Amino acid sequence: MPDLRIVAVTSTGVDHVPLAAARWRGIWVTSSAGYCTEEVADHTLALAVGLLRAVTALDRRVRAGHWDVGALRPRRVAGTRWGLVGFGRIARAVAARAHALAMVTASWDPSVPDGLFAGAGTRRAADLAGLLAGSDVVSVHLPLTAATRGLLGVAELATMPAGSYLGYVARGELVDVAALDAALRSGRLAGAALDVLPVEPPPPGDPALSLPRTVLTPHAAWYSERALALAYEWAAATIADVLAGRRPERVVVEPAATAAGQLPGMT
Repeated sequence: MPDLRIVAVTSTGVDHVPLAAARWRGIWVTSSAGYCTEEVADHTLALAVGLLRAVTALDRRVRAGHWDVGALRPRRVAGTRWGLVGFGRIARAVAARAHALAMVTASWDPSVPDGLFAGAGTRRAADLAGLLAGSDVVSVHLPLTAATRGLLGVAELATMPAGSYLGYVARGELVDVAALDAALRSGRLAGAALDVLPVEPPPPGDPALSLPRTVLTPHAAWYSERALALAYEWAAATIADVLAGRRPERVVVEPAATAAGQLPGMT
């Protein structure tokens, strides 16, 4: 495709795009980051509150013929310490929702400037270990990169308080599923909620399907009818900009020629 000028991604993540090759070829790469911030934040909150209140687990017990609450003991949501791994757009939206339910938030994200924490009501954790050790609920909101792949493994999960919860709606490879399984079976973690898995959809017999005390959703956190439309509207707008010789929004890779003020368009 020698005339290719832009790869307009209709998602937030771009880990499936060969960015180095695009940069070498001088091709624009844009994302649709922000199109589903509200949906993902809402879904994350729903999963966290569902774990704390044992909503799914209680439903399963009722359907199995049990009518009791003592076996699972739902927790009070107010006062819960919520640790956010990452403090980008989605994590900040999650924190705002958590504050509305009187939760206390902290975040670790070395790539975010201090200014984003100012006035956000979220404490900045000095390191990941400290964040994990001081959280009742931990949610992961980072892109998948070489540095973040397997970020939460055996050592990291071992620092979380006994009886705490883990949830993630970003990319499945950020968490070591074998380590998560061990932490759940040992009782270190009281439960987990996963919207993403290392292999999607999971094949029959995938270890993730056998995780105990876990809620699974099918990479659905992003979805609403409006978000679906918005992702394509934004991608189309970036294509139109490049065709017209304008700089598009939400740029991930920018052709080197633009550094000199030249905006290569389609001819």
